[in-house]
Amino acid sequence: MAEHIPEERALTEEERQKYDRAGFIGHQVQKRLLASNILIVNMTGSNTELAKNLILAGANITIVDNEIINERDTDTNFIFTKQLLGQKRGQIAQEELKLINPLVKIDWLQEFPTPDKLIKHNGIVTSTTDFEEMIKYDKLSREINIPYYNLVCCGHYGFMYIGLGSKFTYEREKKVVMQIVFGKKLQEQDRYREFEEVIAHSVPLEETLNYNYKPQGMLINTIYYCLLMMKKAQEIPELKAYDPYQPNDELLDKFTQIGKDIYKAANGKDATEEQANTFRDFARLYGIDYCPVYSVVGSVASQELIISTSRINEPALNWFCYDSVQSYGQVEVIQDVSSFKVRDLPERKQLVPKE
Repeated sequence: MAEHIPEERALTEEERQKYDRAGFIGHQVQKRLLASNILIVNMTGSNTELAKNLILAGANITIVDNEIINERDTDTNFIFTKQLLGQKRGQIAQEELKLINPLVKIDWLQEFPTPDKLIKHNGIVTSTTDFEEMIKYDKLSREINIPYYNLVCCGHYGFMYIGLGSKFTYEREKKVVMQIVFGKKLQEQDRYREFEEVIAHSVPLEETLNYNYKPQGMLINTIYYCLLMMKKAQEIPELKAYDPYQPNDELLDKFTQIGKDIYKAANGKDATEEQANTFRDFARLYGIDYCPVYSVVGSVASQELIISTSRINEPALNWFCYDSVQSYGQVEVIQDVSSFKVRDLPERKQLVPKE
């Protein structure tokens, strides 16, 4: 299916004053954002942070959420207060976010749109720990060729899955090329910005989870196993329904043991006490949006949505993992990117003005 790239739209005078930072993110990026629409499913803390950043940048959003605001929402979401308990979460999110930037369009749906309406969007964002749901959305996004993101926070740890659809074309800048112009001194060389087009794709979510990955580095020694813990927990009914707000030591021990088993299978040795404590901490806060974490994950996600919507600059691939304990995050590219097609864009060559 064809790619869904928003057409550039000229700024009104009011928008020009509002988004005067367009010189920073690029006028072409800004024009495409104004014509874009991102579908956000469920207004969790992570997705609300993402939505706030997108509308401040000028993107339009569509909220899909028919849940009722409960006390967990007021504990983990910055736009919901105790006075809003019992009201429609999606409707309140629409009203509150509109106050942040009245210039953008914010729609609210109580049901997920049909495919014919879905293709009018430039990205799909969900927030769930249910891998069956993630895989369902990932397959759908690949069928209609729309980027898909899933944001998950579990206490001190955050994850973002990044799927670019079946085909994704973007433009990136090549390294600055120094050219010696005849008759000029070396220090007076002309400098050029050169660009290239990349036709990329991302492997299916299931493939990233079944990949025979050999963890390495300080982050992956803990966080990647937590990601696999989530996947494994989905296969055990009592853990799939595990509620961190209702502590259960027996289930917590069983959940923690999954992490230990995964670690031992991958490394041939037992997890250290520190790693085992990380697995237990992850299980204890499984699925809980923690503000310092979702603010980071939501911010990174908004940057990636801006890139994938504008098709300017290189997007992240596969997984972003964040460990707030170590204040460290990284993108885990699991697939082989050598198959991406690249061609030069000589018509985009630009002379860099001398200072």
